[in-house]
Amino acid sequence: MKIAQVAGFLGSGKTTFLIELVKILVDRGHRIAIIVNDVGEINVDVRIVEMYGLKAKEISGGCICCQIAGNFANTIAILQKTFGPDIIVVEPSGVAIPWGLKRAAEYSEEEMEGETIVHAPVVTLVDSLRIDELMNAVRRLVETQIREADVIFINKVDSASKEKVDLSVQFAKSINPRAEIMFGSGKNNQGVKEVADLIETRTSPRYDESYEKEILKKDYGGKG
Repeated sequence: MKIAQVAGFLGSGKTTFLIELVKILVDRGHRIAIIVNDVGEINVDVRIVEMYGLKAKEISGGCICCQIAGNFANTIAILQKTFGPDIIVVEPSGVAIPWGLKRAAEYSEEEMEGETIVHAPVVTLVDSLRIDELMNAVRRLVETQIREADVIFINKVDSASKEKVDLSVQFAKSINPRAEIMFGSGKNNQGVKEVADLIETRTSPRYDESYEKEILKKDYGGKG
């Protein structure tokens, strides 16, 4: 079973993007479940998702990657047993950390006989309209989500100026030069098909504590 997470800070357009993404995957014959967990927005997000006839499991209590990892793992196990999805799309909290979410997802294997969690490429949305605000107000958190992404999706390019799009790219590349950069707009379904292709065909490494400690040590000078 594959876990696909669409990360990004609050207001980056994750829910709109996720809905279009899942509609494409369902049309391609995939059995999709959705887990949403966004601080202050979760109830609205669930209603929006369910408008499209998709399965949504609401998780409350804060960030799924740290505070309630056990509950998140149990949710995945229950979805697997009762619904049998081949892909679970996760919209984590805008303050969630992608590698922590991977670890939490892998806990579910203890409750699922013979099932192995596979991760799709981690997609982090960057709001090109608000790039200045993000760089100034919540820079460190945004940097973490970008650093742990496999794909950085510069979102809202249909509304942002070229200067802001270029700044978004420069900011993303300065933090994570290895990540693939994609452009589009969830609102206009631009670039979403290409992300669906990646989720279907590619994978991302499982959680590796030693790797995570090295990243933390390199970036923050800590001991991990």
